[in-house]
Amino acid sequence: MDWKKTVGVFMISQTVSLLGSMLVMYAIMWYITLETQSGLMMTIMVMCTFIPSLLISPFAGVWADRLNRKMLMITADIGIAFVTLIVAILFFMGFREIWILFVVSVVRSFGQSVHQPAVSAVYPQIVPETHLVKVQGIAQGIQSSSMILMPLLAGLLLAYFELELILFIDVVTAAIAVMILITYVKLPKHAAESHPSTIDYFEDIKRGIHYAFTHKLIFNILLFSFLFMIMVAAPSFLTYLQVARVFGAEAWRLSALEAIFGTGMLLGSIVITIWGGFKNRLVTFFLCYIAIGLGTVGLGLPFNFIFYIGLWGFVGFFISLSNPLMVGLIQEKVDPKYIGRVFSVFGLINTISLP
Repeated sequence: MDWKKTVGVFMISQTVSLLGSMLVMYAIMWYITLETQSGLMMTIMVMCTFIPSLLISPFAGVWADRLNRKMLMITADIGIAFVTLIVAILFFMGFREIWILFVVSVVRSFGQSVHQPAVSAVYPQIVPETHLVKVQGIAQGIQSSSMILMPLLAGLLLAYFELELILFIDVVTAAIAVMILITYVKLPKHAAESHPSTIDYFEDIKRGIHYAFTHKLIFNILLFSFLFMIMVAAPSFLTYLQVARVFGAEAWRLSALEAIFGTGMLLGSIVITIWGGFKNRLVTFFLCYIAIGLGTVGLGLPFNFIFYIGLWGFVGFFISLSNPLMVGLIQEKVDPKYIGRVFSVFGLINTISLP
C-alpha cells in the first residue's frame, strides 16, 4: 500500500471517530447551556476539560513517542465510548443530573488528550516531509466540514430527541473507527517502538520539555501560542453563552454560529491546501493571527446576529489558514523521537490557557 492509500484509510478512521465525538461534544455543551444559561456551569464544564488534560498530557506525549500509536488511539476511543455508553444508559434510567455530564466530559478529556498526540505523531511516519502541510490542510478541511455539519445535526437532534440517543451515536462511530484501524491501517514501527526499553516517565517528560524549550523556533511558537491563547480562550468558549443571552436561547442559533465558523474554516483549509502560504511560512502565520485578533475584537459588538456569526466565520477562516502551517512546521522541524512530547507540550499550553 503506497503512502497516499495509507493516509487515506487512516483519515477515514479518524473522520468517523471525529464525527461522533464532535456531535456529542456539541450536544453536551449546548444541553448544559440551554438548560442552565449559567456562566458558572460553563466554567465548570471548561474545568472538566482543563484539569484532566493538564494531568495526562505530559504522559500522553511520552506514550506517543515510546509506545504503539495505533493501540493508543484504539484504547482512547474504546475508553471514551464505554463511559459515554454508561452515561446514555443512566439518562435512559432517569438519572439526568448535570454533574453526570461533567463526569463524562472529564473522561472524554482524558481520552482526547491521549488520542491527539498519537494522531499528530503518526503523520510524519506515513507522509513525506514535502507533503506534510498539504496533508494537514486536508485534515483541517475534514475537521472544518465536520464543524459545519455536526452543529446543524446536533441542533436538529436536540430539538427532536433526548440527549441519551445522541450519546449512543458516539459509541457506534467509535466502534467503526476502531474496526477500520485494526483491520485496514498498517503503520510502520517508529524507532522507540522497534527498540523498546523501560519507560522512565519523569526523565522522558523532562527531556521532552527541555527539547521544546531549547529549540529556538519551537520555543518561540510555544510562547506566542500561550500568549495568544490567553487572549482568545474566553471568547471562544463564551460565544455560546453570549448568543443565548443576547440573541436568544434557541438551539438553531448555536447551530448557525458553529456552522458559519466551520464554513470559514473549510474555506481556509481549501486555500492553504492549494496555496501553501507565502514562501516564509511565519509571515503567513502571523498575518493570520492579526486577522484573528481583529475578528475577536468585533465579537464585542453583538448588535446584529448575522454580523456576529459572520465575524465568527472570518475568525474561523484565518484559524484554518494558520493551524496547518504550525502543525506542519512542528512535524518538519522536530526530531521524530521527541514529536509526541512536543505536541503534548503544545496541548498543555492550550489547556493551561483555558481557566
